[in-house]
Amino acid sequence: MKPTRVAVLAALGMMLTSVSVYSLTPPGGLHGGGPGPVGTIGATVDTVAETSVDQTEIAHFTAGSTLTVDGRLGHPKLARSGNGETFVMLEVKGEGSAKAHVAAPVNLALVIDRSGSMKGTRIRNAINAATTAIGRLNEGDTVSVVTFDTQVQVVVPPTVISSGSRDRMMDDIRRIGLGGDTCISCGIEQGMSLIEQTPGKVNKMILLSDGDANHGVRDVQGFRSIAQRAASRGMSVTTIGVDVDYNEKIMAAIAQDSNGRHYFVENDAALARVFEAEAESLTSTVASGAEVAIDLAPGVELDRVFDRTFRRSGNRIIVPLGTFGRGDVKTVLIKVKVPAQTDGKVAVAAVDLTYRDLAAGSDSRCAGKLALEVGDGAGAGDLDPAVSGRVRRSETVTTLNEANGLFAQGRVVEAQRKLDQQEKSLRTAADDAKKAAPASRAKEIDADFQNQIAAIGGANTGFAAPVAAARPSPAFAQGPGDVANASPFAAPPAAPPQESRAGKSAVKLNQQRAVELGF
Repeated sequence: MKPTRVAVLAALGMMLTSVSVYSLTPPGGLHGGGPGPVGTIGATVDTVAETSVDQTEIAHFTAGSTLTVDGRLGHPKLARSGNGETFVMLEVKGEGSAKAHVAAPVNLALVIDRSGSMKGTRIRNAINAATTAIGRLNEGDTVSVVTFDTQVQVVVPPTVISSGSRDRMMDDIRRIGLGGDTCISCGIEQGMSLIEQTPGKVNKMILLSDGDANHGVRDVQGFRSIAQRAASRGMSVTTIGVDVDYNEKIMAAIAQDSNGRHYFVENDAALARVFEAEAESLTSTVASGAEVAIDLAPGVELDRVFDRTFRRSGNRIIVPLGTFGRGDVKTVLIKVKVPAQTDGKVAVAAVDLTYRDLAAGSDSRCAGKLALEVGDGAGAGDLDPAVSGRVRRSETVTTLNEANGLFAQGRVVEAQRKLDQQEKSLRTAADDAKKAAPASRAKEIDADFQNQIAAIGGANTGFAAPVAAARPSPAFAQGPGDVANASPFAAPPAAPPQESRAGKSAVKLNQQRAVELGF
C-alpha cells in the first residue's frame, strides 16, 4: 500500500503494526480450512507470465518484476552437530513503475458504525470522511455504503461512479442517522455480500467503529474467521477505531487476517484524512490476489509461522498476501528444522509467488529455491542481518501485546520493565546487525531496528503518563507538562490505569504499532 502518512497519526508517533505469533498446527493451517485456491495459485504455466530468478547464492534469491520476492535463509551454513534450526524469510514488494496503474476498477465498500455512541461530531465526521473517499475515486469504480447498529442498512447499493451518481451517493450518505447498539459482524457480512455482487475489480472494505461488539459475533476468534473468509474471497479490510472505547483486539484481528491496515484515530476530526488516504492508495494498486507457497524439502520440519494466517497441506505452506500498491512491502517468516546429519548442500524450500499483475493485465508468478551447507566445523554463526531484524520485529510485537495485558491489570511496573528489556535487547541487536549488513542494505536494516526501538519507547512513554494521571486527586485533569514529569516507575493506582483516557489511548496506539510491525 502506498505509504501515505496521516497527520494525526504521525503526531502520535510513526505508524507501525500487528500481532501474535502462530505456532505450528496440524495440516490445514492455524485456523483450519484445507488447501484451496486463492488468487492465481492454481494457474498453470501456460496461463501465467513467469519471471526469471537471479540466484547467485544458494541461501538467497531475488525474483520478479511488478512484484519482487527476496528470499533468504537465516543461516547459509549449519554445523553437522547442531540442531538444524534456521529461518526462511520472504520480502515481497510492490515495485510497479510510472506506467503502472490499476487495470481493474476499484470495488469499495464503506461499512460505518451508526450506533448511539457515534452521536455528535463522530457521525458527522464519519459522513464527511465517506464523502471525501468517494470524491477521491475514479469514474468506473464501484462503491457501496453500509451502516450498522444491531441491524444493517444498505445506504448505497453497489453503484458505479459517474458524473451523476457521485452526487446522488453523497446525498444519500449525508442522510445517515443514529441507531442503537453495535453488531460489527453484521456490517462486515453485509459489506462482503455487496462486494461480491461486482466481480473482476480490486476489492476493499473500510470498517469504522467507535465501540465494542455487543450483538452478533463478539469474540476475537470469530472475527478472525470472518476476516479470513474475506481474504479468501479477494477482499482486504482496513479497520478504523475511533476514540478510546472500541475493542482494539477485534479491530486489529480483522485487519491482520484480511491483509488490511488498522488505524487508531483519537480525534474524529481526522477521519476524512484517513478515508482519503485509503481511497487514494487504491489508485496505486499494482497487484491483487497475491499468495506465496513454500514447499519444504523432504526432511525439513516446520516449527512455526510468524504473524500471519496460513494454510498447510503436507509440506506446503500457503500464505495469502492480498493486494499490493507501489512501495508496499509484506514479509513472511517461518522457523524450520533442517536435517543436519550429512555433509554438503541441503535443500530447504522452494518458493512460488503468484498474483494478478494489474499493470500487465495478466496472471503472473515468480519463484526461487533456498538451500544451505551442512558440514563439520561449518558453524551457523549469527543470523542474516535482515532476518534478524524481522525475527526481532515479531518479538517486539509480542512484547507490546504482553505489556498491554500487564498494563490492563494495573501491573504497570512489570509492563515497563518488559519494555525496557526489549529496548535494551534491540539496541544490542541493532549494533550487531549494522556491522554485519552489506552496504546495500545497511541503512534499511538499521531503520527497521530504529522503528522497533521507537515503538517500544513510545509505549513506555504512553504508560508513564496514565499512571500519574490516575492517582487519586481532587484535581484529576493534567496538562502536557505533567506527562513529561511523570515517573516511569510510579506506583500503580488502585483501579486499572486503562480506565483513564490516557491509558486507553496508550493501549490503542500500541495495538496499531503491533499490527504495522507484523507486516
